[in-house]
Amino acid sequence: MKKLKILLIGQPNVGKSSLLNALVGPKVVVSNYPGTTVEVTKAEKKFNEVKIEFVDTPGIYSISDRSEEERVTEKALFEGGGDGAVIIADATALERSLYMVLQILEAKIPTIVALNFIEDAKKKGITIDHKKLENLLNIPVIPINPLSKRGVDELLSSLKIKEGTTEGFIVRYDDHIEKAINKISAGIEGRRARRFIALRILEEDEDFYKYLGDEGIIKKIKESLTEHLRVAEDISITRYGTASFIAEKVTGITPVEKGGKLQENVDNILLHKIWGPVTTCLSFLAIFGILLFLGNLMQSVLVGLTEDLLSFFGMAEHSVIATVLIPGLAGLAAGVSIALPYVFLFYLLIGLLEDIGLLSRFIVNAERFLKKLGLPGKSFIPLALGLGCTAAATRTTRVLKSKREQFQTASLFAFVPCSSRIAIIMGIVGFYGGVKLALSVFATLLIAGLIWALGIKKFIHLKSEPLLLELPPYRRPLIRNILAKSWVRMKDFVYLVMPLLAIGGVAYGVLDMMGIAGVAVMPLSPITSWLGLPDVTAIPLVFGFLQKDLVGGMLISVLGSEISLVLTPLQIYTFGIASSIGIPCIIALGMLIREFGFKRAVGLTIASIVYGLLFAGLAWRIISIF
Repeated sequence: MKKLKILLIGQPNVGKSSLLNALVGPKVVVSNYPGTTVEVTKAEKKFNEVKIEFVDTPGIYSISDRSEEERVTEKALFEGGGDGAVIIADATALERSLYMVLQILEAKIPTIVALNFIEDAKKKGITIDHKKLENLLNIPVIPINPLSKRGVDELLSSLKIKEGTTEGFIVRYDDHIEKAINKISAGIEGRRARRFIALRILEEDEDFYKYLGDEGIIKKIKESLTEHLRVAEDISITRYGTASFIAEKVTGITPVEKGGKLQENVDNILLHKIWGPVTTCLSFLAIFGILLFLGNLMQSVLVGLTEDLLSFFGMAEHSVIATVLIPGLAGLAAGVSIALPYVFLFYLLIGLLEDIGLLSRFIVNAERFLKKLGLPGKSFIPLALGLGCTAAATRTTRVLKSKREQFQTASLFAFVPCSSRIAIIMGIVGFYGGVKLALSVFATLLIAGLIWALGIKKFIHLKSEPLLLELPPYRRPLIRNILAKSWVRMKDFVYLVMPLLAIGGVAYGVLDMMGIAGVAVMPLSPITSWLGLPDVTAIPLVFGFLQKDLVGGMLISVLGSEISLVLTPLQIYTFGIASSIGIPCIIALGMLIREFGFKRAVGLTIASIVYGLLFAGLAWRIISIF
């Protein structure tokens, strides 16, 4: 059976994930690109006796080395052994997409252009003659709509590019630049894409210097280019000019009927100086309200089912099964009944906001507030991602300009509840203590985070910079796509955390059977005493640092399913704060070490945990007075 490896390439929000889902469904694998922390999504499809591996690369605007995402895409294209590329182009902004198409064609990589958002373009009065574009570029151009699967079969049928010999359109530069390209190309042996390598060298991409036998030639050639003192800039200008010329040739503009200004009217509210932040706050309150209501509903049903299962095993009351297996099952059941509903619901809601186009508007509004805390505008991007996973958000701090900005932003992850901590607040505090108690924990996290941020602002003075963020048009969400994205995001919870919950429960059962569970938590009794909690609650707090999803399961393992009969509402509140403030887990610590070094990462983790425990203990004492 023939095999093909096809890269999906495109800008952010251009529909790559939707196309991948339309091509192969939700059966995808997410992993880091070798030697990096950038995630790529892979999936396989059998079509007409050909096994096709699709690789969904990070969203980028051009092939360069300015960000790790761009470097990863460049390596995947040039060194990853791919047989071709499908470039997803935005029909509403064709010129911008064509720049990257021209770059990839310069590398002589077999390419197909998938033209997305045709319907959106028509609503704006834009029509694209895709056949004319196909003739100009000399490569297949296929209009697609992943939501309705328009063009998907045609795209699959066109993926015979392994045997493709036709070369696409090549940009021609100024005579002096062309001479420089030829001189550099002459020193490159054994590579098909010598022109592309020469251009990347002229554009000062040091990753390609290794292909030259003599790197000294670079300096000589640049010195000879007296007409192009900024040759990289001149190359880019020529490419943009060519992309603009081609786009103009194939684009038609028609009058737009009046009355189609719904998006503009909505943006007038969502991006308003006053109403925008108000709408954003109300929207997030509504999201947490939905999480509480639906999560509690699902949790009630699942708790009942899991209790019936545990009672069945509990018949062997004095056996090894009762003392060892039941705590393990209790931990696993707690993960299913407590964490799973909230984690899945959270990713569903975030996916819905992404697909509609609302999330980027909320980011713009929240950015105004962050400036008051001395944070750069772009810091909201990793902070927003922190609501999903702190480890992934830590990696995203690279969008910020300096290490000081990155570290200051990363320090606030101690107060941004990730999906696992949201599950603790909703599934433990909200379910056993009530809605008001859960909202009180969120409010306490906000207060603790503000105090922390204002304290750091006194020591780190950063120059604010504007937030550059593309606002996608509002689109009708596709439930199938949202479900697929939610499953991909929570696969780690199902495959990694659920077994750990069972193992943790069994470990506690063994300790309890041997009579040393109490002895094991004795050294931590000063901490639980400060928090006003039973000593045994130290076990879920310790397990929580390994993985926050373990907290709920381990708490049920040590206290039983009727937590509200063991802990008072105030103790439930204090436990929620103590388990939520701080760098959440050992995986997040590992990512911090990778980004900021061992000393700074461990120092931040210890400081945030100590701060969280102190804050929780103080909150317990202050509230106890009243």
